[in-house]
Amino acid sequence: MVYRDPKIKYIFIVMAIFFILTKLLTTVITLKDDPSNFLVLELSPSLDSQLFLSEVNEKKYITLISDENGFIGEKLYYLVTFYLWWLIPVLISAFYLYSFAKKSINNQLLYPFFKHVNDRKDS
Repeated sequence: MVYRDPKIKYIFIVMAIFFILTKLLTTVITLKDDPSNFLVLELSPSLDSQLFLSEVNEKKYITLISDENGFIGEKLYYLVTFYLWWLIPVLISAFYLYSFAKKSINNQLLYPFFKHVNDRKDS
């Protein structure tokens, strides 16, 4: 099984941390009267991935990328900030809960809770 390699576990954990930090510390600012988009680093964490403002406050945001009508990697950024930032940690958590439950069943620690699973395995 692929997950037995500890390096892959750490890669998924680092990816999850990166996605969560990307979601919390970056946002796309679109100016109301201009088609310019700015990918900015926020100095205070926020769940907002897109803001519509009249001007960019230099004290509150650090501009990473700016371009008219979108920036390079915009679709990938939206994929990460709308879906992957929570999906990857949920999948990692589900895998660790499954691993814990499987070990518990094998060690008979939680046998009353997973008795039906052992019954299926024996038959």
